[in-house]
Amino acid sequence: MSHSPPTVTEFNGQVTGLIAELGAAAFCASPGGLPQFTLFVDGNRVIAEPRNAPRHPYGVYCTLSEGLTEEQLTEHLHKWLNSGEAYQQFLSMNLCRYNC
Repeated sequence: MSHSPPTVTEFNGQVTGLIAELGAAAFCASPGGLPQFTLFVDGNRVIAEPRNAPRHPYGVYCTLSEGLTEEQLTEHLHKWLNSGEAYQQFLSMNLCRYNC
């Protein structure tokens, strides 16, 4: 297991690859809902956990308001990622993993 998290650049690059592979909607959900996939880091690699995985509910994902077009959803997801919000969410959920 890695003792330091991936950098924001590594994280964003790997998430961008997963979005290209699985689609933007796969990582987005309405408030109170869960997406098709959530993001986890194993070692220094970002992976997509499917809904049937035990840790899926505890992964990182983008929360959206309902009624967005596919284009709006994709734009919102990329803003979430590129603003650093996704990375900060990951770090806050894994604080003890890297700092305890």
